[in-house]
Amino acid sequence: MIFAALTLFLVVASVLPFFPFSHGIVRVGDFPRQQFLALAAALLLVSIFVGGEETGWRVIQMALAAVVAIQAPHILRFTPLWRRQTADAQSSDEGERIRLVSSNVKMSNTHYRELADEIAAVDPDILVLMEVDDNWRAGVADLLARYDHVADAARDNSYGMIVASKFPFESHDIDELLTEGVPSVIATIRTPKGNRFRAYFIHPEPPVPHRGTEGRDGETALVALKVKDEKLPVMVTGDLNDVAWSVTTERFRKISGLLDPRIGRRIFSTFDARFPLLRWPLDHLFHSAEFRLIDMKRLKPCGSDHFPVCFELLFCRSKNAESEPEAADGDDIAEAREVVEEARARDEEAIGTDWEK
Repeated sequence: MIFAALTLFLVVASVLPFFPFSHGIVRVGDFPRQQFLALAAALLLVSIFVGGEETGWRVIQMALAAVVAIQAPHILRFTPLWRRQTADAQSSDEGERIRLVSSNVKMSNTHYRELADEIAAVDPDILVLMEVDDNWRAGVADLLARYDHVADAARDNSYGMIVASKFPFESHDIDELLTEGVPSVIATIRTPKGNRFRAYFIHPEPPVPHRGTEGRDGETALVALKVKDEKLPVMVTGDLNDVAWSVTTERFRKISGLLDPRIGRRIFSTFDARFPLLRWPLDHLFHSAEFRLIDMKRLKPCGSDHFPVCFELLFCRSKNAESEPEAADGDDIAEAREVVEEARARDEEAIGTDWEK
């Protein structure tokens, strides 16, 4: 029976991510929660009209209701039904506007000029390009020439990154945090008014069904632990290859003490740009409470499988009292440290280094 088979699949797929295993076959179940919720709700509604009084139908309906109950809390936080975590910028707020664009260009994509024109029209103060190789560096050279400060970590392995800024880098490091060949850029940025903040630009490994997710989980956990000890305001952005509602992203947010502007607003799905029904939020920006949200939007993908994202923020001197991050406990921090050590102990090449060749 198709109904029973679909119900069993949804139950198994919904329960798997709760198991504490860092493996792709388990963690991948975190991604399509909104699709699972929609499918379970639709099947439940249909079963009410077409199902009979038999015990089998009652079991199916209870199982589907359980799936809805499991999935709904993850998704509802990213709707207007939830309290906003990031405060809106108000006309009375005194601060500096910062516009940031983050784009996973897809290394094999050759729409260099189209993407450069799309980004140039937005004219961001800070630009983050991921999966950048020598061809992409050359293809968007005119765009990069607009910026006086550039951190160039281009690679030919799908993990290349270039960060360009109109604001000076007081300092910046290009660091392979845990995995060889997977660079991150960590910078102290000074605004025109002399205010400073720390920025982490990261692009950890993606999950795949045949490998563990220690690399991705370890890198986000390590960044969370670093951010926790920062004295300056902080933002973290990039393609994290993880969804906004996963256990690992929630742990990152709690430990770092950062805010997610999508909570209380919308899901803001950014991948896969090619398939409207198979999308989830992989491209993120988290920030400390000195930042208020002015706007966030997607740009045209221009041949990539990711939508570029544009965040416009107001950077203020003081924290917003209404922006309260979720608090971490000792277990969260201990788990994060354990995940980092597991990632350091690996002897594996980065996932997907040959996918785009």
